[in-house]
Amino acid sequence: VSAVVRAMDEADLIVMTSPAYVLHVTGAMKALLDHLAYRWMPHRPSAAMFGKRAVVITQCIGAGARTAAKDIRHSLSWWGISRIGVFTAALMGDSICWDELSERRRAKLTRGVMRLAVRFARIDYAKTARVSLATRMKFAMCRMIHRNIIKAHPESIDARYWAAQGWLGRERPWKTG
Repeated sequence: VSAVVRAMDEADLIVMTSPAYVLHVTGAMKALLDHLAYRWMPHRPSAAMFGKRAVVITQCIGAGARTAAKDIRHSLSWWGISRIGVFTAALMGDSICWDELSERRRAKLTRGVMRLAVRFARIDYAKTARVSLATRMKFAMCRMIHRNIIKAHPESIDARYWAAQGWLGRERPWKTG
């Protein structure tokens, strides 16, 4: 997974996609998200993630595209990513391939994808993404927790990581990452 982590750290835009299986992401996507849980803010987040943008694309036959997207979006937000675009598509009935869809449905799906593409194409990727208030609040909550943990359990790997980054003091990952 180290190649995936390195690619995400170096990317300007992270695109994650998964079909919906039983209202959630596939087992492979779930395994990846679970494996990367150590990068969540309460643990050892990467400073690089705080300036990132991401797009989540999910698709299903029937219901579940939105809940699958929510699975991915939830992890991305706890990695520190504030700017996350989402596109979901639910194909209904027997029309499960593009050629079988009505012209109207194909046009609607195309418009949705284009809207998201245009929104993210207009971004100046030389500038890091603005960190949202929600992300700052999550960070502040985790910071308070780690300040207490490091006092009670100085051997804590996560708290030592936060201290080494300078985040228990005045440093912030969106200012240095």
